Order: sequence, then C-alpha cells, then structure tokens
Amino acid sequence: MRGRMVLRTIRLGGWDPNLMRLLLLALAFLAGALAGHLYAGSCGEEAWEALGQYLGDYCRAYDGGGAEISLVSCVVMYFGYAVLLFLLGFSAAGVILIPALSGMFGFFSMYTVSCFVRCYGRAGAALALGAMVVRLVFTLPCFFLLAGAAWPLSTELFALSFGRGKRSSPVLYGSRYFLLFVLCGAFLALGVFCERLLTPLLFRLALGAI
Repeated sequence: MRGRMVLRTIRLGGWDPNLMRLLLLALAFLAGALAGHLYAGSCGEEAWEALGQYLGDYCRAYDGGGAEISLVSCVVMYFGYAVLLFLLGFSAAGVILIPALSGMFGFFSMYTVSCFVRCYGRAGAALALGAMVVRLVFTLPCFFLLAGAAWPLSTELFALSFGRGKRSSPVLYGSRYFLLFVLCGAFLALGVFCERLLTPLLFRLALGAI
C-alpha cells in the first residue's frame, strides 16, 4: 500500500501546475471555437443574407481603399482582453471568468472565420486570414501569458475568500506580474501599429485572389 502511494506521488509530482493551467485554458479556447463554428452554422437564411450583404459591402470598401479600422477600435481590440485579465488577477471572480474569457476569445475568433467561409467558400478562409492573422499573432500569445499568470493568483484569492485562507498566507503580487503586463502592453502596441499598416494590405491581397 505504501509503495503504491509513493508511486502515485511520483506520478503526480511530474505534472507542472502551470502547464496544466495552460492546457485547461487552451481547452476552453477550443471549446469556445467549436461553439462559435456551430453557432455560425445554425443561423437562418435571412441572417446569412444580411451578413453576406454586410461582408460584401465591407470587402468592396476595403477593395476601394475606403475601409480602415479606427485607432480607438484597434486599441480596444488589442488591449481589451489583456486589461481584463490583468484586473481579474486581483479578483476571486477570475477563477471562473478567466476560463470564460478564453472560451469567449475562441468563440468570436472562429465565428468570424466561419462567417467568411460560409459566405465565400474556400476564398472566405483567405479573407478571414487576411483580416485576422496579424491580430491573432499579437493577441493570442499575450492572452495566454497573462491568463496563465492571473489565474493562479485569482485562485488563491478565491481560496482565501471561502475559508481555506484563514490558515494561508496572503496573496503576493510580485514585480514579475506587473512586468509581464508591461511587456505584453508594449508587444500589443506594436501589434496595433502592424494592424493598421499590414492588415489592409493583406486583406486586399486576399480579395485580389478571389
């Protein structure tokens, strides 16, 4: 019996909790992406006609050089999730809301791709790539880095709030947490610049290939 307990301890000791948290967040993202794909496929014909007309107008405006995401909208798209994750690291509610944000991120990302594909077929995948690839290159790594740092802090706050913390030490926010947020902010600021510079070019290239 004692030997079995030792072996079980060795097996469990091999799991990195940070890796496990990242895997759970990735699963939440994939579950949200699947939900977004299924939801896009469940829309009625009238909704798809309206969406197809909207995307058609959007593509024509981009093709003519008249469409450009405003700086404010771009900053919100890039920094919205990052700021929310950073703040949720200071709240016990983050133990639930951080995985929920991961699922929401996956949902809206895949829903956008599915809408383009549903309206334009295989060419829609290229359009979605042109519209989103720059944003995802910058926002996705920052999302998981910040979520991976904020979630354990929020979990400790949750434990403190519901009794177990009476015998636990207070949650400490080291300089690493704030430094990570600053570095991600600088990376996302570069992403905003690249978004406004490269995304219109990539989208027009994708349009030209249709």
